[in-house]
Amino acid sequence: MKVKFLSIKTILILSLILFAFVTVSASAQQIPIDEITRISVEGNEHISESEILDQVETEVGEQTDQDALRADMQAVYDLGYFADVNIVFENYEDGLHVIFEVVENPIINEINISGYEEIYSEERVLEILDIEIDKVLNARKMNENLRSLQEKIQDDGYILARYTDVSVSEEGVLNIEINPGYLVGIEIEGNDKTQDKVILREMPISEGDVVNIRNIQQGYQNLVRLQYFENISPELERVDPDENTAKLVISLDEAQTGRLNFGGGYSSKDGWLGFVDVSEENLFGRGQRIAAKWQFGDTTTYSLNFNEPYLWDTNYSFGFSLYDTTTERTNIDDERYEESKRGGSVTLGRPLPRNWRTSLRYRLEDSDIEWLDDVDDDDTSTSLRSLTLGFNRNTADSTFHPRSGSHNNFNIEHAGDFIGGDVDFTKFNIDSRKYLPGFSDHAIALRAKAGITYPRTDLPRSEQYNLGGSDTLRGYERSDFDFRDKDNNNLLLFNVEYRIPFNESFSGVLFTDAGNVWDERGKISISDLNYGYGLGARMNTPVGQLRLDYGWNEDGDGQLHFSIGSTF
Repeated sequence: MKVKFLSIKTILILSLILFAFVTVSASAQQIPIDEITRISVEGNEHISESEILDQVETEVGEQTDQDALRADMQAVYDLGYFADVNIVFENYEDGLHVIFEVVENPIINEINISGYEEIYSEERVLEILDIEIDKVLNARKMNENLRSLQEKIQDDGYILARYTDVSVSEEGVLNIEINPGYLVGIEIEGNDKTQDKVILREMPISEGDVVNIRNIQQGYQNLVRLQYFENISPELERVDPDENTAKLVISLDEAQTGRLNFGGGYSSKDGWLGFVDVSEENLFGRGQRIAAKWQFGDTTTYSLNFNEPYLWDTNYSFGFSLYDTTTERTNIDDERYEESKRGGSVTLGRPLPRNWRTSLRYRLEDSDIEWLDDVDDDDTSTSLRSLTLGFNRNTADSTFHPRSGSHNNFNIEHAGDFIGGDVDFTKFNIDSRKYLPGFSDHAIALRAKAGITYPRTDLPRSEQYNLGGSDTLRGYERSDFDFRDKDNNNLLLFNVEYRIPFNESFSGVLFTDAGNVWDERGKISISDLNYGYGLGARMNTPVGQLRLDYGWNEDGDGQLHFSIGSTF
């Protein structure tokens, strides 16, 4: 006669993830204390007896021990193949026959998964769950893999996702239903000027989409880069917990986007100089930018720029610029010349995957070079027509003080040939910047810039690479690399800055620069670089970032640099 003393049963219930709850019950009757003369398994149809008994520590010849048998029963259950595990005893050969009675889980004949379609592919979900068809369901493995799937879903930003059904029918059909959590609305508060569509188009999430916190964070970064707002606070609020829905509330404080900047002074060397700069970054609240500038002194400039980031509410951007600039320069031999440029450009762009943008620019420019100190007839006039294909990606986390992300720009410019003009060349330019956190709230900024030209005619001075000064190689003047008898057709430049903020407006900088220019591509060499180093200060103002740097060159000579706008 069989007597049941111990049992383990699996109860499958629906929760956030399917968990197996184990109930262990023991008869009030004490198990008989006797020698174990046999151990066997009953009820197993597909799981071999040897695989089950491999989990049993109790051996034939030992005395029965309730705690040891309970541990053996738990170990058998932990295989994951059984819905019920019992131990019964029979008298056998002057001792006890210990029988592990098991009830196997159903054989999985079919798997139905729903709700995953907007998150992953079916192949990816099945790969993570790793449930075998035509095999006995391993509940332990399934529960572990269900937890792994949910952890991945959460890590990938789908913070509302949950299981709404996990069940196995008697026919062996496994049903798994996922509710990923949906956004039922976006509310915007505080935008008195900026149109809703200008804000919403920066959000890579919209009403009806699956909620993904990464998309909300990306939208926040996009809004910060616009610089239309002083404060931005996105909050996700639950709407219906049963339906697993939420809404996004974006609270804003608008900033001043229109600017009128002007300044002037007198220099005994250059005479009167000054500028007037008028700009609106958010024209009529539509997100358009327009700017006009007049500068006089050693450089005289008239310019007008316009940019529409979403042409006719599409993903295409459109911009144009017009300019007329005359600059008096001095080369390395202290020879003075005047460079005049007149022209404009039209640019069409659109976004690409993974935060990249591409653009195509047509540029038309006429330029003149007039030497002022001699009578040699070296004056030149050129007419340039070019097309530039560019690719740009900016993931920096801040405009003034980035501590993570990067900014990469690559373009190819082709002038002449079928485009027209009397200047023929092809240029390849790359500018890559990387931002890293430093000690405390400090930041490390790295930059690598390269330019290579394939000229088919003599390159005008206006199209050659500039080196030296506040934006490139500090500790040197631009004239240190301005040669009358050599063209600057190729460039290498490296910059490293360690940035130390003192408060929101002021920061200090330690820097090292290295770079050079060459007339021929075959002469380009890392070992042929000029080096500069120094320190500087930054002040953030409505005009932009004011920069004051003092750099030393390789000979130890110092040079003071002042400029407006960030270095990189």
